[in-house]
Amino acid sequence: MRLKQLFVGSAILMAIGLSSCGESKKQSGGPGKGGKGPVMVDVILVESKTMERNLVVAATILPNETVELQTETSGKLISLNLNEGALVTQGTLLAQINDSEIKAKLQKLKLDEKLAADDEGRKKKLLDMKALSQQDYDAALNNLEGIRADIALAKAQQEKTQVRAPFSGRIGLRKVSPGAYVSTNTTIATLVQDNPLKVEFSVPERIAPYIKNGLQIELAVGEGKATQKAVVYATESSIDQSTRSLTVRARCSNNSGRILPGSFAKVSLSFQNLPNMMAVPPQALYPTLNTQNVFILKNGVAKLTPVVLGDRTSTEVEISSGISVGDSLIISGLNTIKDSMAVKAIGAKGSKPSKKSK
Repeated sequence: MRLKQLFVGSAILMAIGLSSCGESKKQSGGPGKGGKGPVMVDVILVESKTMERNLVVAATILPNETVELQTETSGKLISLNLNEGALVTQGTLLAQINDSEIKAKLQKLKLDEKLAADDEGRKKKLLDMKALSQQDYDAALNNLEGIRADIALAKAQQEKTQVRAPFSGRIGLRKVSPGAYVSTNTTIATLVQDNPLKVEFSVPERIAPYIKNGLQIELAVGEGKATQKAVVYATESSIDQSTRSLTVRARCSNNSGRILPGSFAKVSLSFQNLPNMMAVPPQALYPTLNTQNVFILKNGVAKLTPVVLGDRTSTEVEISSGISVGDSLIISGLNTIKDSMAVKAIGAKGSKPSKKSK
């Protein structure tokens, strides 16, 4: 009997416990669904404004002109008129290949030219006196012209034995010594024009429309803090499909010779007053596995919206697409809300919630 009473009592206590749990669940509910109501969030309006965009990219210093000095003919190097590291002017004779055979040939041809010219002169007088046929005179004239053509050919061959500076610049380290036999593939030295210099760098595809000839940039070479101006003068004709970037070249002066071609540099570009840019605070971003998102307040609920980001600074992030001007952007409580959850705007710092968010 007593056991039966204990059993009945236990059953009554369990029923009371289940009833109280059900009441508790009813009263607790959840955010936006039960007694607590919608989650309170801060909201700002998305606005379009002009922005100054700054971009820092790596660059390489290139010589304005550079060439490997080589001969156009093979032979023994009899003269080497270059000092390593020295400046030379355009047209300076830097190296000479043995041309003694060509000189001898030229001397003989000049003597032949004199004899042929005298013969042509005599026959011209005879032709005028009608004492010589036209055919005989033409043969003498052709002989003279042939010798003169041979002289021109010999002079051209002689020029190929000379290595002259194609432009003014600085000589690098020489690769050969006087007396060496060189071929057309032998590099004697390198000539570099290091004033002015070229600056080559790449910018992302989205920046390409803003790169124009004449754009001024800031250049910092190596790890130094000193900067100098450079001016964009050309861009590649198309976007690189593998890197989705545009190659750009600028020129800078190097009067002091301090900057060496091949050096690493940093280029700073500044674009003023770019229109129709949307920027949001960094805390408004809600990243997921593969996308960047924001929460938009619409019709009393939070809508998770994927966006495409542009440039980022310490205070704002550019939004290229995904949202529109006038949208109500949630900037607080992102870790406590979910997509389509009921929320309510507290207000916005410096902005008023949009009418469509109510």
